[in-house]
Amino acid sequence: MKKWVWVVVIVIASLAVGYAVAARAWGLPGMQLGDGRERTADTPLTCSLGQFITNLRDTGRYIRVTLDLQAIDSESHKQLVARSSELKTDIYALLRSKHYEELVGEEGLRNLQKDVLERIDAKCPGMVRAVFFTEFIIQ
Repeated sequence: MKKWVWVVVIVIASLAVGYAVAARAWGLPGMQLGDGRERTADTPLTCSLGQFITNLRDTGRYIRVTLDLQAIDSESHKQLVARSSELKTDIYALLRSKHYEELVGEEGLRNLQKDVLERIDAKCPGMVRAVFFTEFIIQ
Protein backbone atom coordinates (compact mmCIF):
# COMPACT_ATOMS: atom_id res chain seq x y z
CA MET A 1 0.00 0.00 0.00
CA LYS A 2 2.87 2.41 0.79
CA LYS A 3 4.25 1.94 -2.72
CA TRP A 4 0.99 3.15 -4.26
CA VAL A 5 0.98 6.26 -2.09
CA TRP A 6 4.51 7.11 -3.22
CA VAL A 7 3.62 6.45 -6.86
CA VAL A 8 0.62 8.79 -6.60
CA VAL A 9 2.73 11.51 -4.91
CA ILE A 10 5.43 11.23 -7.60
CA VAL A 11 2.86 11.35 -10.42
CA ILE A 12 1.16 14.44 -8.96
CA ALA A 13 4.50 16.17 -8.40
CA SER A 14 5.58 15.35 -11.97
CA LEU A 15 2.34 16.76 -13.38
CA ALA A 16 2.74 19.96 -11.34
CA VAL A 17 6.32 20.47 -12.51
CA GLY A 18 5.34 19.70 -16.11
CA TYR A 19 2.51 22.23 -16.01
CA ALA A 20 4.78 24.88 -14.50
CA VAL A 21 7.34 24.36 -17.30
CA ALA A 22 4.62 24.42 -19.97
CA ALA A 23 3.04 27.53 -18.45
CA ARG A 24 6.36 29.35 -18.59
CA ALA A 25 7.19 28.19 -22.12
CA TRP A 26 3.80 28.60 -23.80
CA GLY A 27 2.10 31.28 -21.75
CA LEU A 28 -0.53 29.06 -20.15
CA PRO A 29 -2.50 30.42 -17.19
CA GLY A 30 -0.26 30.79 -14.20
CA MET A 31 2.78 31.91 -16.18
CA GLN A 32 4.84 34.09 -13.88
CA LEU A 33 7.53 36.58 -14.76
CA GLY A 34 10.80 36.42 -12.85
CA ASP A 35 9.51 38.83 -10.18
CA GLY A 36 6.24 36.94 -9.63
CA ARG A 37 3.98 39.18 -11.74
CA GLU A 38 1.62 37.70 -14.32
CA ARG A 39 2.48 38.50 -17.94
CA THR A 40 -0.01 41.02 -19.32
CA ALA A 41 -0.56 42.52 -22.74
CA ASP A 42 1.53 45.58 -21.84
CA THR A 43 4.50 43.61 -20.47
CA PRO A 44 7.52 44.36 -22.67
CA LEU A 45 8.72 41.47 -24.83
CA THR A 46 12.47 41.05 -25.07
CA CYS A 47 14.19 39.37 -27.99
CA SER A 48 17.77 38.28 -27.39
CA LEU A 49 20.09 38.46 -30.37
CA GLY A 50 22.79 36.74 -28.38
CA GLN A 51 26.49 37.39 -28.13
CA PHE A 52 28.60 39.13 -30.76
CA ILE A 53 32.38 38.76 -30.82
CA THR A 54 34.27 40.48 -33.62
CA ASN A 55 37.29 42.57 -34.35
CA LEU A 56 37.07 46.35 -34.51
CA ARG A 57 38.40 48.45 -37.33
CA ASP A 58 41.58 49.03 -35.29
CA THR A 59 44.23 46.32 -35.62
CA GLY A 60 44.33 44.03 -32.58
CA ARG A 61 41.13 45.38 -30.99
CA TYR A 62 37.92 43.46 -30.54
CA ILE A 63 34.46 43.78 -29.04
CA ARG A 64 32.18 41.33 -27.26
CA VAL A 65 28.59 42.37 -26.65
CA THR A 66 25.35 40.61 -25.87
CA LEU A 67 22.24 42.35 -27.22
CA ASP A 68 18.59 42.29 -26.25
CA LEU A 69 15.83 44.12 -28.11
CA GLN A 70 12.61 45.32 -26.54
CA ALA A 71 9.82 44.72 -29.06
CA ILE A 72 6.83 47.04 -29.36
CA ASP A 73 4.30 44.18 -29.32
CA SER A 74 4.01 40.42 -29.78
CA GLU A 75 3.73 40.64 -33.58
CA SER A 76 6.90 42.73 -33.71
CA HIS A 77 8.58 40.19 -31.44
CA LYS A 78 7.70 37.38 -33.88
CA GLN A 79 9.05 39.40 -36.81
CA LEU A 80 12.30 40.16 -34.97
CA VAL A 81 12.82 36.50 -34.13
CA ALA A 82 12.10 35.51 -37.73
CA ARG A 83 14.59 38.06 -39.08
CA SER A 84 17.24 37.63 -36.39
CA SER A 85 19.91 36.27 -38.78
CA GLU A 86 19.51 39.26 -41.05
CA LEU A 87 19.67 41.65 -38.09
CA LYS A 88 22.76 39.94 -36.69
CA THR A 89 24.58 40.33 -40.00
CA ASP A 90 23.88 44.06 -40.01
CA ILE A 91 24.99 44.41 -36.39
CA TYR A 92 28.24 42.56 -37.11
CA ALA A 93 28.87 44.94 -40.03
CA LEU A 94 28.22 47.91 -37.75
CA LEU A 95 30.51 46.62 -35.00
CA ARG A 96 33.34 45.89 -37.45
CA SER A 97 33.13 49.46 -38.77
CA LYS A 98 33.79 51.01 -35.34
CA HIS A 99 37.08 52.26 -33.93
CA TYR A 100 38.03 51.64 -30.31
CA GLU A 101 37.94 55.37 -29.51
CA GLU A 102 34.31 55.60 -30.69
CA LEU A 103 33.21 52.99 -28.15
CA VAL A 104 35.05 54.07 -25.00
CA GLY A 105 33.04 55.31 -22.01
CA GLU A 106 29.34 55.83 -21.48
CA GLU A 107 29.05 58.11 -24.49
CA GLY A 108 30.50 55.39 -26.72
CA LEU A 109 28.07 52.82 -25.35
CA ARG A 110 25.07 55.15 -25.78
CA ASN A 111 26.11 56.06 -29.33
CA LEU A 112 26.45 52.38 -30.24
CA GLN A 113 23.05 51.72 -28.69
CA LYS A 114 21.57 54.45 -30.89
CA ASP A 115 23.40 53.17 -33.99
CA VAL A 116 22.15 49.61 -33.43
CA LEU A 117 18.58 50.88 -33.00
CA GLU A 118 18.85 52.86 -36.25
CA ARG A 119 20.17 49.79 -38.14
CA ILE A 120 17.37 47.63 -36.83
CA ASP A 121 14.76 50.31 -37.51
CA ALA A 122 15.94 50.45 -41.14
CA LYS A 123 15.17 46.70 -41.54
CA CYS A 124 12.20 46.45 -39.15
CA PRO A 125 10.63 49.92 -38.91
CA GLY A 126 8.81 50.69 -35.68
CA MET A 127 9.25 47.23 -34.17
CA VAL A 128 11.90 47.95 -31.51
CA ARG A 129 11.42 50.21 -28.53
CA ALA A 130 14.92 49.91 -27.04
CA VAL A 131 18.29 48.16 -27.33
CA PHE A 132 19.98 46.77 -24.23
CA PHE A 133 23.52 45.50 -23.71
CA THR A 134 23.73 42.72 -21.16
CA GLU A 135 27.46 42.42 -21.82
CA PHE A 136 29.82 45.03 -23.25
CA ILE A 137 33.56 44.42 -23.45
CA ILE A 138 36.03 46.18 -25.73
CA GLN A 139 39.73 45.49 -25.73
